[in-house]
Amino acid sequence: MSLGARDHHLLIVLARELHFGRAADTLGMRQPQLSLRLAQIERVLGLKLFVRRPRVALTPAGEIIVDAGRRAFADFNAAVEHARQVEHGQVGSIMAAVASTVMLSDLPLSLQRFRRNYPDVALTLRDMHSAHQWDALRSGLIDVSVTREIGSGRTIRSQIIGRQRFVALLPSTHRLAGRSQLALSELADEQFVLFQPAVAPGLHHQINALCIRAGFAPRIAQEADEWYTVLGFVRAGFGVTIALDIFGTLAWSGVAACELTDEEAMAPVFLCWNQERASPPRDLLVQWLLKDPDVLSRSGPVAKAAAAESAEV
Repeated sequence: MSLGARDHHLLIVLARELHFGRAADTLGMRQPQLSLRLAQIERVLGLKLFVRRPRVALTPAGEIIVDAGRRAFADFNAAVEHARQVEHGQVGSIMAAVASTVMLSDLPLSLQRFRRNYPDVALTLRDMHSAHQWDALRSGLIDVSVTREIGSGRTIRSQIIGRQRFVALLPSTHRLAGRSQLALSELADEQFVLFQPAVAPGLHHQINALCIRAGFAPRIAQEADEWYTVLGFVRAGFGVTIALDIFGTLAWSGVAACELTDEEAMAPVFLCWNQERASPPRDLLVQWLLKDPDVLSRSGPVAKAAAAESAEV
């Protein structure tokens, strides 16, 4: 026969105390009840588990049964703890897509802290253009998206987790290259180099809208698929561009970065997930990123450097 959990508990407590009176107190029962129940267990098992006199002691058979009970309780408690971790999302896997430009922000540091705090969650990152992430969320290819694009879909939740400033990138030989700041309207007569609209439609629209607010439509002389190609064209003198602040910190000889003084020159970063697909680990990551104050710099490195220079003056 197999003993119930209460019977195993009784045997474990008596084996620990080796005293019927103390064991009965711990179990919340009277000593005669304990003695009677132990006798019933021994009779059903057909085994002598305890020696009563002159002192209470486990028999060899009793040691085997009590040890089995301890292991069963330990396994059960471990299973309960594992189930609790699974329910809270602390065990499992997450596939996250991140726009490549966002990876140059403070986001990787936040993800590193998440991995350190939840080592049993397998977090895999995919470099994916923002324009492709929305469909990947809907299809279940990814669990969470950090993107600059907002798509359509009633099941997709999105929240802004930070903003990054835009800067102007100019050839180092440009007449404005020595400036630390400039207004976007000062570039109205310039030729522009931009990425293809299909790469990140939302970001492309934001840059065009900024120019229109500044009083002009950008004259696009060259387009490219990747930011690094855009920077290469700027360096070669094909035109100027509006880029995220993070690119202003890269060591590009021949390219100068100028902070834009326009108040609207900020690009939001969105955290998106499909609320119809249950995933406790994903929910844990979402809450982590929403609560982490340093997940993205609210003002980028160029802005910070300019502020530091102003403070010194």
